[in-house]
Amino acid sequence: MSTDNNVDNQAVPIYRIHPGIGIARLGNSPKEFCISPEKPAALPIACDTLGNPLYSPDGESELTIKQFKDGEGRIKRQAARFQLYVYDSDSPEGRPLKLGDPIRGGGNEGVLVDIEWRVYLANKKAVWYEFKGLAGEHGYASNHPRRNADITASEARQQLIIDPGAQVVNVTDRRQTSFSRDNDVYAPTFPPELSPHSIDTLGELKTDNQGRLIVLGGYGNSGTTKQGLGYPRIDNYANNDGWFDDTSDGVVKARLVMYSKEVEQKRFIDVEYPAWVVVGYPAYVPEVLDMVTAEDVVYDLAIRDFAYRTDIYGKAGTFKNPQEIDISDSGALMHWKRSRLTWNPDYKPWFYRDVWPILFRADEFT
Repeated sequence: MSTDNNVDNQAVPIYRIHPGIGIARLGNSPKEFCISPEKPAALPIACDTLGNPLYSPDGESELTIKQFKDGEGRIKRQAARFQLYVYDSDSPEGRPLKLGDPIRGGGNEGVLVDIEWRVYLANKKAVWYEFKGLAGEHGYASNHPRRNADITASEARQQLIIDPGAQVVNVTDRRQTSFSRDNDVYAPTFPPELSPHSIDTLGELKTDNQGRLIVLGGYGNSGTTKQGLGYPRIDNYANNDGWFDDTSDGVVKARLVMYSKEVEQKRFIDVEYPAWVVVGYPAYVPEVLDMVTAEDVVYDLAIRDFAYRTDIYGKAGTFKNPQEIDISDSGALMHWKRSRLTWNPDYKPWFYRDVWPILFRADEFT
């Protein structure tokens, strides 16, 4: 099967999780939250306690929030929302998959009766490389300094990872769960008591009434294990040994549950490609486009590391006949990356696709 979303009349439907990368935001409001913007330069979406969006009086459009804080001035968390799309002969460009829709795959046909979402959030900052600005733009060298370098034993360093384990929700009998310290289905790893704020959870999962996944992050807590005169304190804007926070990221997977009348049993389809969720801080202005967007970063990475546009960036001398690299072949991709790669000096950009967005974003900041 092709890895793209093109389908023909005989093809088995392709199921995808959208967005491929979802962004959630921290907040210290214990109950109130909203859904992160799903369009460029848009406001967050208002919702109820299960993540169901609130609609305009005519029921046509989802309402956006008017306040980023609750009644006591605490910041509302922003949830990342994921949903499933199907690509088939009827909808080659994709359409939302809904409960009750007919589905097929794995030699089975039936009706979609449930969706199982599996998410694995973790925070590995305390064992990761020290942040050194642009030095890490293309990845750090293996000898780059690590955080908490004074802790050297493998098992002890493993304990620096905040790991609540993978969590599963569905639409039928498990609508909510949390990534908390008191997880009863996984042996979680959390830091000990911290000052000024301990960390007991990395967030929660919910499903709304349409089966979409709602991922909520932590509450903006951070603290240190260090004690004594002058503590707690931070000495660096990015690298502070002994400190932990409740940002996180991780993989998002989905399993379709169908009921097959032919066998009078449930059958399952695992969605082939996972998505990813990133839980970041809330200090941003959603209605202002960044100078460099997440899409820009992913596009640049695809070109430079995954041979996505070999007519723009590739092996010198091949631009008139750009190479086609099968990125599923790790050997072929590695061979390409070890070539003398360079930018095509004769590439002619399209003004409205390649140049105009840069000028437009700069003008937004004036």
